[in-house]
Amino acid sequence: MKEAISVTQLNRYIKELVSDDRILSNVLVKGEISNLKESKGNYYFVLKDESSSISCIVFTHYSGAQVNVNELCDGQEFIIEGKVAVYEKGGTYAIYVSKVTNIGLGDYYIKLEALKKKLMELGMFDESYKKEIPKYATRIGVVTAKNGAAIKDIYKTIIDKNPYAEVILYPATVQGDSAFETIVNGIMTLDNMGLDVIIVGRGGGSIEDLYAFNDERVAYAIFNAKTPIISAVGHEINDSISDLVADVRVATPTAAGNLATFDYSEFESDIENYKLSLDDIIESRINDIRERIETKKSALQYLAPKAKLDRYKDAIKDKEDKIRYIMNNKMTDLKSTTLYYIEKLKSRNVLDKMKAGLGLITDSKGMKITTIKEVKVGNDLNVRLVDGSIKTKVLSIR
Repeated sequence: MKEAISVTQLNRYIKELVSDDRILSNVLVKGEISNLKESKGNYYFVLKDESSSISCIVFTHYSGAQVNVNELCDGQEFIIEGKVAVYEKGGTYAIYVSKVTNIGLGDYYIKLEALKKKLMELGMFDESYKKEIPKYATRIGVVTAKNGAAIKDIYKTIIDKNPYAEVILYPATVQGDSAFETIVNGIMTLDNMGLDVIIVGRGGGSIEDLYAFNDERVAYAIFNAKTPIISAVGHEINDSISDLVADVRVATPTAAGNLATFDYSEFESDIENYKLSLDDIIESRINDIRERIETKKSALQYLAPKAKLDRYKDAIKDKEDKIRYIMNNKMTDLKSTTLYYIEKLKSRNVLDKMKAGLGLITDSKGMKITTIKEVKVGNDLNVRLVDGSIKTKVLSIR
């Protein structure tokens, strides 16, 4: 029986084999760059063709490197020169790049851009078609891998915010040639269940891992869905087709779970605030109604027959008092005037004067004589005294 070796020993052995290989010490490889990233001044990317891919690293301080990192770009095709090296601790290998030559756009990138242009011209990216995510979603569908990190993150985020929410998973294959079929089936199945919102995505990955989410059939499934859809592919560098067609795009499954769910504790607080506001509104309405009732009541009392009769009585009494006042004033004035004329008549009463020894002298025709100029010697005169009259003749005039 052979003696077992450690993982470290095996990785070290493979590393030495690769290091000693003359061909692997300097290779020229043609392929398309994808998933380009920078970390601590070094650049990492995947070089791929239609069937395979290999990791590549550009150590910018590597003495043999002749790489203009500004030329590196996802979707472009390059010829890479460098050596194949094994990372002993992780048991992985990569090309340590010393030189790159840009030879144009890669086939996949060209096809992807052509598809984006086609769908954009059809209007499938237009904001006018985007559906609003419900504020109070409680039934949430998820199309993703059954055992992946994405569903765990989504489920935890949703339940933490709202323990009463229902999460319905459609277990889909999110990577591989047939992945688009399960994604499309998942979207269509959940869309027919009358859910509030659907999350479609996975927990990140390279551009190669996201092929299924750049499939035209997935785009049509998302666009034709009646249910609002959140795309959570987890690739922040490039927008996938599903990101562009979906109603909302987020960077991670966690962000999708957070967006799809409302905070139940805040919801309870909102309900309490709404209740208080409603109580205030109802109380205000009741007070308004009471005031209107009192106003109507006062109006009815004012218009009641008895009230009208009482007002007529009061008006008649007021008029009687006014007439009585006017009459009293008139009587007082009349009495004063009468007394005035009585006194004036008294001052002119001939009988009173006659009692004092005066008489009234008239001529033969009864005309009053008031001056000697009105008589002549020989005229007959009548003198009326208080108790009779005397007929006399004028003997002389002085």
